[in-house]
Amino acid sequence: MSATRNPASRAPLVYQIFISILVVALSSVLVAGLLIRRSLNLTFTAYVAALPEPVNAMGRGMGRRILGAAEQSYIAQVDRSIWIAALVAIVIAAVGALLLARRVSHPLSQLTGSAKRFAEGALDERVETDGPREIGELADAFNDMAGSLGEAEALRRRLVADVAHELRNPIAAIRAQLEAVSEGVLAMDEARADSLVADVNQLSRLVEDLQMLSVAEAGHLPYVMERLDLLGIVHREAEAISSVLRDGVRTEVVGSPSQAYVLADELRLASVVRNLLSNAARHTHTGSISVSVLSVNGRVRVEVTDTGEGIPTADLPYIFERFYRADSARAQDTGGAGIGLAIARRIVEDHAGTVFASSVEGRGATVGFELPADRT
Repeated sequence: MSATRNPASRAPLVYQIFISILVVALSSVLVAGLLIRRSLNLTFTAYVAALPEPVNAMGRGMGRRILGAAEQSYIAQVDRSIWIAALVAIVIAAVGALLLARRVSHPLSQLTGSAKRFAEGALDERVETDGPREIGELADAFNDMAGSLGEAEALRRRLVADVAHELRNPIAAIRAQLEAVSEGVLAMDEARADSLVADVNQLSRLVEDLQMLSVAEAGHLPYVMERLDLLGIVHREAEAISSVLRDGVRTEVVGSPSQAYVLADELRLASVVRNLLSNAARHTHTGSISVSVLSVNGRVRVEVTDTGEGIPTADLPYIFERFYRADSARAQDTGGAGIGLAIARRIVEDHAGTVFASSVEGRGATVGFELPADRT
């Protein structure tokens, strides 16, 4: 197993970039200088060789020409120019390397600092998306990640608070009654026992719903998929809900069995329909609850429409969120905990379907889902 390298022993990025660019610049200048010097030497040698040989007093050539002061001065001037150009190039390369290294390393240092502060609990920490494109993309990715984690943390805190709130009511009711019975204020008669049993059942249902929601959101709900007549399930659930409707509220189911076949889990799908009907029944005091099962563009669409008080427009996008209730006081009176629709959405989505809702406040609401039709 390899040991983890100590970050303190690593050279800073700005230093690595600076040295790398400087080494490349120095190598380039050195190679270019040597090539220029050699080319000039060859050219100058050929030039000197082409000059006529000097003659002596006897009229004979004196042999190899000796470089005069002018030629030697020229060669020295070329050498000095090469060295000056090399020094200027080195300075320019050093300045450019330093600026580039800082431009690259500065946003990375900011990103590192923001990541550390975020890890320490500063969930609102974000970084600026300046610098080169790749670093900007990295900063955008960090900001997106930070936003997602911040939302997840806020949701977790809200979930804990909501669970505590939902559990508090039945527990408080049970505790108050038991304390009153133990102190002799209330008698433990049949009515009191029934009340305690009802409170315990409510608590038990809430815990079961929470467990199902947790399993559903983790994607671990088991499904037994088979070809089903969705209209038959709707008829069965509508008949079952009719026994708990208020006086004067009627139910109606519309649809064709030949257009309502889907590939789904019967128990899970029945629980979705039951939940939609139960919500409609709780909020419909007079009028009707109608269920339509339609075939639309290769999908089976189920719409549960009631004539209740409706859903405020501002609340429509959130009714499938867990623990969300458009009217907390009214939901407590009717027994809603804000979990059923969240479970229903997850089940529908696990069947490759979608949920939807629409409403006119004061006149009723339509809530439903769509599933792919089974044409086999």
